[in-house]
Amino acid sequence: MLIDFHTHTFPERIAASAIAELSARAQIPAYTDGTLQGLLDSMHRDGVDVSVILPVATNPAQVEKINRRALETNSSSKDLGIISFGAMHPDYADYKKELKWLKENGFRGIKLHPDYQRHFVDDRETLNILAEAESLGLYTTFHAGIDIGYPQPVHCDPAHARNMVDTLHPKHVILAHTGGCDQWDEVIALLDDPDLYFDIAFSFDRISEEQFMRIVAQHGSEHLLFASDSPWDTPAHTLQGLKKLPLTQEQLDDICYKNALHILDIKN
Repeated sequence: MLIDFHTHTFPERIAASAIAELSARAQIPAYTDGTLQGLLDSMHRDGVDVSVILPVATNPAQVEKINRRALETNSSSKDLGIISFGAMHPDYADYKKELKWLKENGFRGIKLHPDYQRHFVDDRETLNILAEAESLGLYTTFHAGIDIGYPQPVHCDPAHARNMVDTLHPKHVILAHTGGCDQWDEVIALLDDPDLYFDIAFSFDRISEEQFMRIVAQHGSEHLLFASDSPWDTPAHTLQGLKKLPLTQEQLDDICYKNALHILDIKN
């Protein structure tokens, strides 16, 4: 079984323009057309059983619209292996009401992108949302580390993430990109925390074998999640990179699907 815990899609009417803009900004290719059907096609091609969509609200006015669309996606596509998290923005005023709505409608978590939203992970606004999500048992996935399209400042580097953890001691946080894209020495030094989950999106071929295996040793395979960052990488490429590492079959199973089943509350 294979669960991809970090994917992105866009509404069909804007998918082409969104993909073009983001590809140009980051100077990387896209491997799908950015639509839901494009994601489904890639899942079929690469043998993915379940994909988790992580929508990003780049301004607070988008939050409710994105979340209502995400609910439609969950209602219509769950049987196809598509599960969407909700979106949230640090400047969204009625976050308690919206988070409660997400919980009541079966969402397992939310996505925050500190760089796109221009809030540090340990800002008071971000911490308020995270504390409320924690109280509801919702998982929060953060983009972590350098975003190659928005390189400076880094709003969720390991130092700010460490401060967030020390402030709230969260139990439901997922730091994307193996804890911090292109900042893995700092991840190893600062984020040795047993309660954090890392997804491994967009890490291969950027992270070294030594860095990745040190992170596995620190966190245990039970806190890592298979993830591609589709459409910016493919599940096949991520799986290929993972299988090159000296991991046991039990560790591979943890990363590829067992941990995700627990978070998503899916019975295998």
